[in-house]
Amino acid sequence: SEETEDISEEPAEWIFIEHNRVVKIVLLVAVFLLLIVIIGRTKGISTILSLIFTVLAVFMVYIPSILKGYNVYLMTIIVSGFTIFMSLIIINGWNKKTACAIFGNVMGVAISGILAIVISRAWGLTGVVEEEYVLLSQYDTPIDLLSLVWGGVVIGALGAIMDVAMSIASAMKELNDEMRDKSFGRMLRSGMNIGRDAIGTMTNTLILAYIGGALATVLLLVAYNKNLYYLFNMEMIMAEILSAIVGSIGILAAVPATAIF
Repeated sequence: SEETEDISEEPAEWIFIEHNRVVKIVLLVAVFLLLIVIIGRTKGISTILSLIFTVLAVFMVYIPSILKGYNVYLMTIIVSGFTIFMSLIIINGWNKKTACAIFGNVMGVAISGILAIVISRAWGLTGVVEEEYVLLSQYDTPIDLLSLVWGGVVIGALGAIMDVAMSIASAMKELNDEMRDKSFGRMLRSGMNIGRDAIGTMTNTLILAYIGGALATVLLLVAYNKNLYYLFNMEMIMAEILSAIVGSIGILAAVPATAIF
């Protein structure tokens, strides 16, 4: 009993792990969603609904399925297809404009996916890109690391390609409704001109997003490795270049595919 009393009187020891930021995150997300509703109105509510389904698809289906050992290529295709159809139909309804956007999106993502497979194998990538990939290789369920690189390329490019395809489809719909002397050639030229503007901004957006996401890593590599030839041959850098370039090619492909369709 004396020993128990001594233990209970000892001050509790606390170890600082991390700040509690949950409330701040919830407030930020709430402001973000409120702004979507205020600015987007009815479309804003549809956007939030599609965003919720997208997040659920990624965190409740895609990631758990990979950890359970499902084929990464197959699950990436399924989740990407679901996201494309679900998002565009919820936001815009089922109509000709949505069908055109879906077709352009599917074509852009498909070309990105095919190129990512071909180029990653031609470049001799192994999938051991960063420490996280090494840790995943030791997970209980075997995971194909190279397929994870491919999945990251496709998922990363999906949003940008969806944006471009929808922009082109929407512009083509307005042209179709307002243009007096319509012809396939005139419509296509107009769509391609609009697409060229979208290409310039979205390609920059995609590449800057990848650079921004790996900024600290890039700074460390440049600071401690002055040999640029060596840097550009590192798998980590090659994977980022692959993601940015292949994703941008997907955007390029989505423009004519959507306009023609």
